[in-house]
Amino acid sequence: MIERMFTSLLREMLATFPVVAVVGSRQVGKSTLIQQPVIGRDRRYLTLDDVSLYSVAQEDPKGFLASDMALSIDEVQLAPGLLREIKLQVDRDREAGRYLLTGSADLDHCADISSVLAGRVGILRLPPITMSEEYQATGWREWMGTTSVKALDSSFAGRRYERLPMERILSGGYPDSLLAATPRQRMLWMDSFRTTYLERDLRRISDIGNLGEFVRLMNLSAAATGSLLNQAHLARDAGMSPATAGRHFSILEASFLVTRVPPFFANIGKRMVKAPKLYWNDVGLASHLCGISSIDVLRGSLMLGRLVETLLMMEIQALLPLADEPARLFHVRTHDGLEVDGLLEIGQRHLPLEIKASQTVTASDAAPIERWIALNPKHGPGIVI
Repeated sequence: MIERMFTSLLREMLATFPVVAVVGSRQVGKSTLIQQPVIGRDRRYLTLDDVSLYSVAQEDPKGFLASDMALSIDEVQLAPGLLREIKLQVDRDREAGRYLLTGSADLDHCADISSVLAGRVGILRLPPITMSEEYQATGWREWMGTTSVKALDSSFAGRRYERLPMERILSGGYPDSLLAATPRQRMLWMDSFRTTYLERDLRRISDIGNLGEFVRLMNLSAAATGSLLNQAHLARDAGMSPATAGRHFSILEASFLVTRVPPFFANIGKRMVKAPKLYWNDVGLASHLCGISSIDVLRGSLMLGRLVETLLMMEIQALLPLADEPARLFHVRTHDGLEVDGLLEIGQRHLPLEIKASQTVTASDAAPIERWIALNPKHGPGIVI
């Protein structure tokens, strides 16, 4: 089993908040995380996938929550009425770590957790398994904490991943896909995930009138990963109105399938592009939806560069909650042609990065970073991945 870096963060949150919600897409490892001995010790575990427990939670939420032990409740979105009873219990006793919840769809969207449990809940968004977790790598911490090129160069000296990122683009980070014994098993799991999402999760999140329309937009958005989000163009290609496309994108976000990385705005005398960049949270799922199932097909695909960018940008995005300081990820694009793939804001520092689908690094790869730092001398150091 791959050890998750988020275990220590979850323990900190349980020591801080009376309610902690671990949310993320289905099959991402939420149940495994909360049942680890270091988390589940001295807690009673309940899952609403159990039909008998689900019935009790629906009919008698107060009785369901009656326990002398702290409770871990899996798939709580299946009984959203529990949240109001949890609020009442917490208002009587705000003991830290009293309730640990999980949900396969965004609780803010499905159960209005932000209003029901405002000021009482800490939310941990669990991503697919990162490469840093797979290889137990810590280089990202040095990068986020560095203030000089010399220190950055020293911290990465001699480090490398043991597995080709090309393979990671196909497998993604979902545990069952990542650990699949054969490409055929991985493909079967991906097909099952897609079918279950469309037939179960999607209908629970929203009343989709035209499922075929939604599937077209989902596939088109997978093909657009790593590019500026042009919702009107995607809506036109999918044969729907921009308003409908906007609703569908909100559902994909609520399902933790896509992320919009916002643009960075700065008063530097340049007109900045205001559109976000669209990324699929799991590059393996995006590749599968695009019909890319082998290394040979991937190498010949026009999407290779954007899939590599998706893999690494979402790796960084996933690690932000673990940083020692508040951290956010942006992209940079100006109307005169300056593009920087990523700009990490951590504390008061801004670290630009460029991502290239190449095994050879050239000086020209760093040109966008140099242009950006010339406009923003306090930014840096930059890194080419």
